[in-house]
Amino acid sequence: METGSLFREALAEAERHKYIESQKAGRDLGHAAIDDWQRRHWTLWLRHRWIEHLLGTRCWEEFDPWRLGRLRVLFDGHMDLLNQVIALVLRGGENADILWWAATGPCDMAAVVRMLVELRLNEIRCTRQCFFFLRSACP
Repeated sequence: METGSLFREALAEAERHKYIESQKAGRDLGHAAIDDWQRRHWTLWLRHRWIEHLLGTRCWEEFDPWRLGRLRVLFDGHMDLLNQVIALVLRGGENADILWWAATGPCDMAAVVRMLVELRLNEIRCTRQCFFFLRSACP
């Protein structure tokens, strides 16, 4: 499996956004468009890459290699539930949202809690400063 770089791919996404928005505006929007992408898309974009890594569908060099594909191994018997939790996560759901969803439906709450522990949503956040480092670290 080819290993991707979050830094290079995020910068490419931000540059595409800058190009499109600059074309719409009829002028080069410069760093303002990059900042706009970061504010509007960075968190969910990073979350999607994290889920890809945990599911083993794509390897990202910035994430721990031992976590690659870990969700499929740990929750093999709960794939339907895992897919539902992941769908909520990818739509921007936070731990509290997912716990509320699980508590109000016929879910295996213990399995959902174990999934959230593995997903580490609060730890996978990357701040605005991280994005600026990312932008300056890439050619």
